[in-house]
Amino acid sequence: VQLQGKSMLFAADSNNIDPELYNHIHEAIGDVDVLFLGMECDGAPLSWLYGPLLTKPVTRKMDQSRRFNGSNCECGLGIVEKLKPSQVYVYAMGQEPWLTYLTSIQYTETSRPIVESNKLVASCQEQGLVSKRLYGHMELSLDR
Repeated sequence: VQLQGKSMLFAADSNNIDPELYNHIHEAIGDVDVLFLGMECDGAPLSWLYGPLLTKPVTRKMDQSRRFNGSNCECGLGIVEKLKPSQVYVYAMGQEPWLTYLTSIQYTETSRPIVESNKLVASCQEQGLVSKRLYGHMELSLDR
């Protein structure tokens, strides 16, 4: 999204499997002011969303190998490095209590997505970037 000379990239389920993709994105749009990054790095299996659309059942192995997942800390930092944002927000984690009824996600402080997103936020902050894992709502200023 580009608005009044500022840019935001929303990457909910972006797992940095091939870093070259983000080189192409950077070539196309340049540095990003604000990056929203989904880090649900465990992710739901294929059948969670597409099960009713499949014409025949998939094996458990195949179902588990094709997960909807976001980046872990290392992959997320690769995206940050390529796109050079000044603000990084982890979002689309499904932690809000009203989403539990839909996703059944109940994180603890030791859950992998929480641990990985905490590491990413801390690393971004160490680099001088504004960074936070979002929960519920937040007001954002693009004037930073």
